[in-house]
Amino acid sequence: MNIIDKIHIKPAGFIIYVLLLIAGIVFASFYGGMLPFVILYGLLLFFPVSFLYLILNYHFLYVYQALEVHRLIKGDRHKLNVSFENTGFLPIHDMEAVLYLDRCDFSGKDINDRIRLEAREKKKISANVTCLYAGTYEIGIKGLKFSDAFGILSVTFVVPYSFRAIVSPRITDLANSYLDIENVLNSTGLKSETRREEIPGNDIRPYNPGDPITSINWKVSARLDKLAVRVPDRMDTRVISLYLEASNVPEKFKDTEYIKRRDHFLEFAVSAAYYFASRGIPVMIIYPAGKITEKNIDSYEGFLEFYNDASSGISYRSDDEYDRMRRLIRERRMVDALHETRVFISEEASGSEDFCIVTG
Repeated sequence: MNIIDKIHIKPAGFIIYVLLLIAGIVFASFYGGMLPFVILYGLLLFFPVSFLYLILNYHFLYVYQALEVHRLIKGDRHKLNVSFENTGFLPIHDMEAVLYLDRCDFSGKDINDRIRLEAREKKKISANVTCLYAGTYEIGIKGLKFSDAFGILSVTFVVPYSFRAIVSPRITDLANSYLDIENVLNSTGLKSETRREEIPGNDIRPYNPGDPITSINWKVSARLDKLAVRVPDRMDTRVISLYLEASNVPEKFKDTEYIKRRDHFLEFAVSAAYYFASRGIPVMIIYPAGKITEKNIDSYEGFLEFYNDASSGISYRSDDEYDRMRRLIRERRMVDALHETRVFISEEASGSEDFCIVTG
């Protein structure tokens, strides 16, 4: 693993160093003696010694990061606690934390201050962090920038033990404009496994106090000489299926653009699921949770289970599962179902017309 992310030499300081080095060479050439050559060798060894000093600073420094909660919500502010401990025998003259500013907002003056630590010194700081996107990714401190005593040389090191957060998406009206269509609104949905709808059916049972008058079958009641009501059927008309085609990106390529695309995908997915759940319309969701998973959401509790899965990470456990998902979606898109409305959401097509396709 490459621990060095960036090496920077301050131009103004480097020019001054070069001028001093030239002066040292001239001084040693014309005057000779021990003192001129001590100065010259000191100038020549400045960068190697400074670089070694910064390497030792990094080697003996320990960084601990902790959040007050395990699971975060996009847009909410949470407290981040960071502890720096210098276990070495050399002081750390000038150090600065490099933050994940492309995906988080930080507030708190301590987190942006330059830090100085004496040998064996420990320092704690705290800051408020707001995650800008939903998904699972690293937050907090991603690197440490050390500078020499003269501010000429600075080296940024990678923090090998970064903090990985689970950020839950927000439920918005993002999906409403896509799903507010006639064939969806007129669909009653799947059979509910947890509740019964007040739709009169063909089965008959004796009347019980409290049954609605509209459910009484008067012809059967007259024949039986007692009140009888029609038993409600479970809803069973048009099926709604939601297919979530997540992308399969290797960990090393999960950059900021990927995080933004995943954020839009997750927010749309949970908002679409909530769109149906809030209207009492059961929906079948097919999505990758390691393996291809099918979940029938017919209650608020069922929606919460799916929301937790989406927050923890929609992903594939292998490339075979990814290929299986793509084949399944390709087959379902090619064949129209008579009694099914299918909603296909593609993460890779985020921002295009193919992002959300409704068929049936």
